[in-house]
Amino acid sequence: MTAPTRSRTSSDQAQIPHFSLYGEAGTIEDPAFVHIENITSRSSAHGWIIKPHRHGRMFQMICMFSGGVEVQLDEKVHKLEGPWAITIPPGSVHGFCFKPETLGMVLTLAEPMLSDASYSRSRPYFEPLLSTPMTIAFEQDGPQLAQLQRLLRQIESELNCPDTGRALMCEWLAHAVLMTLRRQLDLHGLSAEAANTPSATLAAFRQQVEAHFRDHWTVVEYANSLGTSAARLNRLCKQLLDKTAKAVPQSRLLLEAKRRLIYTRSNLDEIAYDLGFQDPAYFSRFFKRATGLTPGRFRSENNFDTTPE
Repeated sequence: MTAPTRSRTSSDQAQIPHFSLYGEAGTIEDPAFVHIENITSRSSAHGWIIKPHRHGRMFQMICMFSGGVEVQLDEKVHKLEGPWAITIPPGSVHGFCFKPETLGMVLTLAEPMLSDASYSRSRPYFEPLLSTPMTIAFEQDGPQLAQLQRLLRQIESELNCPDTGRALMCEWLAHAVLMTLRRQLDLHGLSAEAANTPSATLAAFRQQVEAHFRDHWTVVEYANSLGTSAARLNRLCKQLLDKTAKAVPQSRLLLEAKRRLIYTRSNLDEIAYDLGFQDPAYFSRFFKRATGLTPGRFRSENNFDTTPE
């Protein structure tokens, strides 16, 4: 089910600010990061208006229980009344003008939580939600809306109580929220915006990076797989992520190297070969150039294994 839309033709698209968390600067590195807040707490302080901006490394969902909003999603503007969910993939431009006293919740998930190995089984279900912005209608008294509200309030409760396994519980609940959204999509038919948007291209690029970062593909190879040019892909990454296209697979490669150094006992040569480096010495140079530390030094300074030798 789609919402009424109109095209946004303003020339200020190039000036869209790039934020980390709903209007706050900085970055989020914690792969288990989950944040939730109500619409009123943030938007009422700004006259119920959140100016257009984007998040480079976070997925966001706005669930509106009552009230109304005019929301910009990339080049489209939607006018919504009543219960709706709005999904915002990383890099998508979004801005809101809520009706006063609109009630709802805003859920924010750090991108690594949705791209690591533990997420692989969920990917076929959640990919439609993560590839392009969506507006998803709910029935006011329907069971799916009631379930969504329960899950969001449970996440809020978990974050406010230092109980055992809080972070893991929040991840599980966040996945349940995404599955609830996917089921609601299935009830109405997949109603995404057109797949040929900058956000959709970026999402497809991320998928290809996850599949091929160990193959050390060039930007040209990634662009060819996406049916676009290296120049356009680079422009999109600079525009939506504030980094070059080349930096995206390199960042993913570095993250995997850090995980292997910290959480496995593989020797440095094994890690280098597993990550697609034909020369372990080149792996060491790559790692030191990115972190300022040799792989061995990084491992010794981040040694979580306390088992005596």
